[in-house]
Amino acid sequence: MEITVDQEQQIRQATEDFRKAMQIRSSMNLRVAKRVTLILRISMVSFGLVSLILLLMLFAFTSKMDEMIVALDTMNSQFSSMSKDMTAMRSTIYVMESNMSYVPVITQVTRDISGTVSDMSSEVDDMKGIIANLNHDVYGITNQVNNMTGAMRSLDPAVQYIGRDVNRMSGPMRLFNKFSPLN
Repeated sequence: MEITVDQEQQIRQATEDFRKAMQIRSSMNLRVAKRVTLILRISMVSFGLVSLILLLMLFAFTSKMDEMIVALDTMNSQFSSMSKDMTAMRSTIYVMESNMSYVPVITQVTRDISGTVSDMSSEVDDMKGIIANLNHDVYGITNQVNNMTGAMRSLDPAVQYIGRDVNRMSGPMRLFNKFSPLN
């Protein structure tokens, strides 16, 4: 079967149209591929940034872990100490409650002591006079000690001069010892 010129023209036109359609399809595929590639690149960069942020957060968390463990250990020991203190306080309160029953007896004994103290008041007045005399005697002794201190201070320069004179007088003997040692 032979193809006519018109049919040949139509086949060529159809082939040309098919080629153009394939070029359009190819360019659309290329645009879609570029967009998908761009989306994938952006997604990978975003995923990398999120991973980096998570790694930094994990590093920050683990770098402070030792300090957190020490702080928690300290808190645990403090809470244990507080618990022991609370137990001691409870036992002290129980003891105080049992001791409160003795307060009326203590009040009566205090009244008795008050009477005894009023009896002792006259004796304390006598002791005040004796203490005043002792203070007067101590004041006199203090003055005498101060006088002795002044005398000792005046002797100190004289003793220093004697030491210097003895040192000066022993100079020739020291020179003699250098010439003729006894060792």
